[in-house]
Amino acid sequence: MFLKLTLSVLIITFSLTFNLYSYNRAIIISPAVSDIFLKLHLEDKVVGVTKHIKGFKNAVKVGTHIKPNLEIIKSLNPDIIIISSYRFFPKDFVNKFNARIYVYNPYTLKQILDNILEIGKLFNKEKESQQLIAKLKEKLLQVKNLKYHPKVVYEIMQNPYILAGQKNIISDIIKTAGGKNIIKVNKKLVKFSQEKVRFLNPDIYIYQVGPMNKNPLNPLKRVWFKGCKFKVLKVNEINFARPNTQSFDNVLFLNKFFYKIFNEKN
Repeated sequence: MFLKLTLSVLIITFSLTFNLYSYNRAIIISPAVSDIFLKLHLEDKVVGVTKHIKGFKNAVKVGTHIKPNLEIIKSLNPDIIIISSYRFFPKDFVNKFNARIYVYNPYTLKQILDNILEIGKLFNKEKESQQLIAKLKEKLLQVKNLKYHPKVVYEIMQNPYILAGQKNIISDIIKTAGGKNIIKVNKKLVKFSQEKVRFLNPDIYIYQVGPMNKNPLNPLKRVWFKGCKFKVLKVNEINFARPNTQSFDNVLFLNKFFYKIFNEKN
């Protein structure tokens, strides 16, 4: 009887200790997730970030998300490393570190919310994560119903010509805002042809400007789109293409844009 009681106490103690464990030395390789860490006030838990991530003044720069510096990362003794995929952080890298690898790569708004909750649990910020989720869900209540759901295309790069597919956060942003991504390929990035886009006859052509699309020409000034009647919208790549809390603001921005064009004139 005494042995059973002792064993039960040990199990309960272990369980509570496990649940209360919090990661304390995070390295962020995925630029998109940094926004969530800032929103959850986790700056003091981050010891390293990639070159272009801002807001973590005490964190060491560890290269770029495409080429992380493994020596610097190892010297920081992280207990968790957040990456966007294994493409630039292959699994043979993982064996070099005694750290958990957390992959942050959502392509829907729901997946962003799920990741916020999970990150909150990992860093003992569950209450704060639930509050953030509630605020983001509340924003979506502001989305207006549209009489017409516009056909939309989103350009990632002009050359080579790459568009956002169905496994891109952009697609879910467009859908939630009331539009339809006409590129039905089940990928994040889709190599396409401008001739095919012309044939699909979009109502809205969104193109981003940023590191992946530095100096794109306005689509209506391109040879393939001469005479097309679609509306053009230029957006900032950093603000628009990264899946994080900004994605919910982007839904409201697009919804307002769609509503102004298609509902107010009707």
